[in-house]
Amino acid sequence: MHLGLDTGGTGTKFVLVDADGETVGTGEIPTNPDDPVDSFGYLPNMLNQWQGDREPLVPRVVGLACAGIVDPENLTLGRSPNLPGWEGRDLGAVLRRVFPASGIVLVNDVNAALYGEYRQGAGQGCRDLVMLALGTGVGGGVLVDGKLLTGGHHGAAELGHMVLDPQGPVCRCGNRGCLEAWAGSVALRHRARQAAQGEDDGAADLRRRAQDRGCDLDPRDLAEAAAAGNELASSIYAEAGTRLGQAVGNLLNVLDPDKVIIGGGVAQAGELLLEPCCREARRIVLAEGARETPIVPAELGVHAAAVGACWLAREAEAGG
Repeated sequence: MHLGLDTGGTGTKFVLVDADGETVGTGEIPTNPDDPVDSFGYLPNMLNQWQGDREPLVPRVVGLACAGIVDPENLTLGRSPNLPGWEGRDLGAVLRRVFPASGIVLVNDVNAALYGEYRQGAGQGCRDLVMLALGTGVGGGVLVDGKLLTGGHHGAAELGHMVLDPQGPVCRCGNRGCLEAWAGSVALRHRARQAAQGEDDGAADLRRRAQDRGCDLDPRDLAEAAAAGNELASSIYAEAGTRLGQAVGNLLNVLDPDKVIIGGGVAQAGELLLEPCCREARRIVLAEGARETPIVPAELGVHAAAVGACWLAREAEAGG
């Protein structure tokens, strides 16, 4: 059996994959963002509950996906805003306390999600792929000839921090005008809050919706407002989609992949986001053939990174 883990700031999703590559179990345990030892301590009991009356499960290899700058050789995590207590830690050593007989692989979470889509999802049959994951922030992954592009300093494919306008809004990274400052869920919440301060009917509708929820509107709320005819909500998504299209168009010009995959919770808005994205991307692409490159939603959902981490761990074990 092989185990794939995807650790976020509040929870760690896991998948169990058998020798044939079939997913046979999924679940989630809580994450302590300040202490990986405490976080992984939940795993044996969870896996043993899944096993039932059978012998305790000892995975042959464990793939761990984390948000942030990952060093796959030393199995350490660099900058990771969602996991502050994990930064600089030897995560391989931490996992070996739990699974001393298992091989360990560490990978960036969006790289892992892209690899999962490549193996089992929207990227099957392709060798060159780009993925943008629109979540709290915006992550990215690039696959070239079936291999993940990680870079000489393990920092490649930070696509959410592509600067689209140096005079644009401030990003959480400290720069201005990053894609994340328009298309991440934090940015969309901020835009909704600003828009609700207006005087027109659309703003009043957003204020009412926020009051009904008792908190700021999230991307799903905005999408519901847009679907109900709120033009202000639609315009927020149109702006985010257009900026996303700028980034995708740049990536098509630089990398010319077989396909671009858009994932993450924000992408659940569907055509509200993808239609302006595709229109803008195709407007700025130079190669005529590249204008027809498919720009498609991800398929694997919340377990994509755990699935990809597991595949990468299996292939590392096999020497691939």
